[in-house]
Amino acid sequence: MQNLPLFVLDLAASFMLAAAASCRARSTGAHFSGAAVLACLAGMAAPLARDGLLGYGAITLNQGEYLAASVCGGIAGIIIGQSSRAWMSFFWLDALGLALGAGVGTVKGVMAGLGPTGSILVGILGGLVGGIVRDLCLGDMARAVEEDMYATAAAFGGMLALTMMLLTNLDPWQSALCGALLVVVLRGVKKVKIV
Repeated sequence: MQNLPLFVLDLAASFMLAAAASCRARSTGAHFSGAAVLACLAGMAAPLARDGLLGYGAITLNQGEYLAASVCGGIAGIIIGQSSRAWMSFFWLDALGLALGAGVGTVKGVMAGLGPTGSILVGILGGLVGGIVRDLCLGDMARAVEEDMYATAAAFGGMLALTMMLLTNLDPWQSALCGALLVVVLRGVKKVKIV
């Protein structure tokens, strides 16, 4: 039996990663069809990579909800990418996708029986892979290696999600959300320093 709130957070991560990808692509002049394809790639990358590492194979491909979330996120990002505040929107969509991917990935690692190190690594990968796919496809330097509070924020969020999962009686989705909130705060602090 699948944990429904955790599944919803996972779909939200795919939506945010897809929206960030299409927003970034459209704001730099990409054709809407190319932005939509990139959105699907970025939105599907995180659950596919994570579930593959956890030994679930292509279970994500058998659940149409992930593709639907990616398509909806892609459409939203295409619309947002044409606005004058596209860069700010991209930053927050990307931060939310990173945060949810890291939190959910870590919790799913624990639920699959991985130890602390493996769970955090799966969480970091779950947060980073969508953005890495996006950045590489757009020919950008990957934010995961370019920014100091990107992969680090995902790691800290994963550590908090793991701690909450192991040391409290919170539901898995609540632990994932705690880790995700830390990532958003850390990315937000970084944004304030940039501005």
